[in-house]
Amino acid sequence: MTKKITILGLIIAIGIGWAQTGPKNLLVMKPASKKELKMYMERISDDLGVKCVFCHNMSDKSSDQKKHKLAARGMMKMTRNINTEFLNWDGADQVTCWTCHQGQKEPPVKE
Repeated sequence: MTKKITILGLIIAIGIGWAQTGPKNLLVMKPASKKELKMYMERISDDLGVKCVFCHNMSDKSSDQKKHKLAARGMMKMTRNINTEFLNWDGADQVTCWTCHQGQKEPPVKE
């Protein structure tokens, strides 16, 4: 019985360790894996024509010190709302960062 408890304790400790090394402070995105998070971040980077440092403090990516990260959260909520509330039929195109930004930090202004 002692061995079973010890092995179970080890498995739980390893799982907790893995959970603690994962991304922190994700308030809007809920990726299923680190790979999915990386793919999502790369897409945002491409859609805005920026590097990670534009939104993130590279010594602590979970930090909220940069205003662009806070703005990005608001934009993610906005696009999610548009997609779920207004573009919710089968086959509907989805709004993404690219829809407005088109590879630029700021969306182009039509004069």
